[in-house]
Amino acid sequence: MRVLTDAGCAAQRVLLDEPLYATAPERAASWLLIEHPGPWPSVGWPADLPDAARTALALATELWVRPQLIRPLRDRRSRACTVMVASCRPGRRWLERRELRDPAELAGLDLEAVAAGDPPGFGQRSTRPVVLVCTHGRRDVCCARRGRPLAQALAAELSGLVWETTHVGGDRFAPNVVTLPHGSYHGGAPAAAAPALAAAALGGDVVLPYLRGIAGTPAAAQAAEHVVRRELGLASLDAVRAVDVVQRADAVEEVHVQAVSRRFTVWMHRRRLPDVRLTSCAGKGVHDRPYVREVVDFVELPQEVLA
Repeated sequence: MRVLTDAGCAAQRVLLDEPLYATAPERAASWLLIEHPGPWPSVGWPADLPDAARTALALATELWVRPQLIRPLRDRRSRACTVMVASCRPGRRWLERRELRDPAELAGLDLEAVAAGDPPGFGQRSTRPVVLVCTHGRRDVCCARRGRPLAQALAAELSGLVWETTHVGGDRFAPNVVTLPHGSYHGGAPAAAAPALAAAALGGDVVLPYLRGIAGTPAAAQAAEHVVRRELGLASLDAVRAVDVVQRADAVEEVHVQAVSRRFTVWMHRRRLPDVRLTSCAGKGVHDRPYVREVVDFVELPQEVLA
């Protein structure tokens, strides 16, 4: 077993060719985004954050609504505060947006409805996605160094839809990009991939080489969906969906996946990687041996079984 410490966490991930797939947060099916120009501390919320925003963010955390601070790439002197809430559940994806003149208006946001995946009617329903790029440099320098160039390239493709954001999880996969309400997480993409990522955001697709997974989905399901997408070449977000995950006694995960009109079963084994590596540059650095999922078997069910 080796301990690798001679490069940033994102560089180490690339060096060791650690897979991206099955690394999106499993509990992030609902989101709360509040505009704040920064600077953002490494942990916690900024000291100048209004009390109403702090209260909303605390309640969101308690209810398992993913809380994020966001800011536009260029003009950060907005007189209004943009607030967005979203659900990325399959079949129940929505995004609401509202410009607040007074942060006290956040008291009218029904976060329990958001947590349940129901539109709260707090703002206007958006028909266009929002693209978040983690640039939280005080949390992890890799996110700033790798995130900002990609954010700028994406903003050139998606005017008005791209926001910088605080930590979204998985520092070593920087630059991290989240599209809402799709829930798609992409990581490790260079700025040159911006046109493909932008087209996917607008078209409801994923870019498989950089796909980490779909937020709010169990990791085993993310891995199985990735396998099926790769085998069939399916990029559409709704073309592939895990319908069941079974934890077997032999530590093998069995996942049933629907792909258009076809059904597959994927068996996977979860194991730790052999080398301890820098998984985050936060603080004094976090070292660990991450888990990955390896495919044991993959079969398509015959049509008569589906009948």
